[in-house]
Amino acid sequence: MRNKLYAVVLSIASIAISHNYSIAKETPLFKSEKPLDLILEADMVAIMNDKSDDPEYTQALLIEKLPNYQIKAFDIKVKPRGNTRRVTELCDFPPLKFNFKKNSLHNTVFEGQDKLKFVSQCRQDEEFKNYVLEEYLIYKTYNLLTEESYKARLVNIVIKDIKMRVPSIKMTGFLLEDDKTLARRIGAKDFEENVYSQDSCTDISVDRLSMFQFMIGNTDWYVNTKHNTDVFQYKSDGSLIPVPFDFDFAGVINTIYAMPSKEIPIVDVKERYFKGSCRDFEAYDPTIKLFNEKKNAIFSLYDSFELLPKGVIKKSLRYYSKFYKIINNPEEADASFYSVCTPTYPKLKARN
Repeated sequence: MRNKLYAVVLSIASIAISHNYSIAKETPLFKSEKPLDLILEADMVAIMNDKSDDPEYTQALLIEKLPNYQIKAFDIKVKPRGNTRRVTELCDFPPLKFNFKKNSLHNTVFEGQDKLKFVSQCRQDEEFKNYVLEEYLIYKTYNLLTEESYKARLVNIVIKDIKMRVPSIKMTGFLLEDDKTLARRIGAKDFEENVYSQDSCTDISVDRLSMFQFMIGNTDWYVNTKHNTDVFQYKSDGSLIPVPFDFDFAGVINTIYAMPSKEIPIVDVKERYFKGSCRDFEAYDPTIKLFNEKKNAIFSLYDSFELLPKGVIKKSLRYYSKFYKIINNPEEADASFYSVCTPTYPKLKARN
């Protein structure tokens, strides 16, 4: 068994080497952890009222506030995005997508960007501000586990309606790396074809993703339907990897609007449910080893984050501590991963 495990670890190492994670130079936006100070000026009433299936872009001005009272202005287009937070009555403000003019970004923080998702506060309450910050930390946590993950940058933003029909809104949010930018960064491309099952992707990437979703208590994802999951294909060998996004239904956050899927046999998002693939006994050991190796870094990320109340941080770390208790107890791990799993299907051969 030890030789088998060693072979699996060597396989992981060889795949990591073959996938050059430094294919593209990292863009300036995600090099810093310091929140950006921004002002967005647009026809916000039109944007907020657009509930259509395919929202239209609106002209806008995005202003970056620089030191010494300097500013940098960008002509952009913006539109609302998302489903639950945009279409329903749940939120006062929708998530947005920014569309930049690439030829105007040289030597700015947005150099190399094209389109960016803006994850906004759903409402102005302190509780919803905390939700955004907690979701930001989840993205940063997955960054610690793999480069095959979306990068995020915090922003403090003032949003103004150019026709002054509604008051200005000040909120915290974060910008999320575009899928094409991520693909360039890791040397891959968007895989636009259908994915028959999650087992069409590499075992390593699926196991890491499903273990991570189990850790944060999130079941609001599917690889085969690409629900809250993007799929990329490596140019080097044609292999497929899933990359998760959208974590506001995670049990570690426990938003007031989160609920488990009706297809999942749990009634509370705080209850963990594993959606990984069925594997041979001990096949998840390399993945468990990765999470154990990153435990101190994950806990330090939360402990050093000063923008959330200490009580929220402690709640999150208690939730993660229960995860680590499970994965390091053979009986609990067996009951969580091997006894409850998604049946594997024949792998879909990716087209080069």
